[in-house]
Amino acid sequence: MNTKDLIQLNNKKRKQLNEHNEAYYDKMLVYIRSHLTISEQQSEELLIELLDHLLEAQSNGKTAEEVFRDDPKAYCDELIRQLPKEKRMSAAFFIGYLIFQLAGWMALVKGGIETIAEFFTDLDNALYLGSAVTIFLIEAVIILLVVAVFISMIKRSVFATSNKVKDFFIAGLAGVIVFACFVFIPKWIPEFGYRIEAGGVVFLILGLLILAVSKWMDKKFRITT
Repeated sequence: MNTKDLIQLNNKKRKQLNEHNEAYYDKMLVYIRSHLTISEQQSEELLIELLDHLLEAQSNGKTAEEVFRDDPKAYCDELIRQLPKEKRMSAAFFIGYLIFQLAGWMALVKGGIETIAEFFTDLDNALYLGSAVTIFLIEAVIILLVVAVFISMIKRSVFATSNKVKDFFIAGLAGVIVFACFVFIPKWIPEFGYRIEAGGVVFLILGLLILAVSKWMDKKFRITT
């Protein structure tokens, strides 16, 4: 079974757990999946094995604590150390795919905003390829770093009592930083490179084309499955 099939099977089987065991298992699931450096296929196979083991124990009247101990984090850490790492080529290909998709969504949003704005004002449609690529790469790196921080926060908070005020502050700060970067980075990067005229409609078409190609790539090479 591929990763997608394993995830669907997991979602179906989890419905058989009682409320207490499901809450316990869900924490293990989130914690294991938040370790992005381990093999996704192997981690999903492990989660199915754990789920089957828990379902069997539940049918015999046992709780998750009796099956997986009272310290699920230590238990999961022990299992994670035994899993193989994700292949570097696969990880690099996946990151490249995410960046490609990000480019599509950014082009789509930019195109939508500019298309609407063109009805109300005259816009300078000049685009300098050198500065545009530089700005996109900087913004992509910032977004990936923010995502990595949020995943790290999730990993740390799964088995710990979360501080909602602190989490809200960090999330708000991250949002402000990302917004500020998107506003000021284009102003800080000087214009350079080949100059082309690209209005909102051009960006809309480009964004849709990139997203269509990325969907084809995902289906062809099974990047997310």
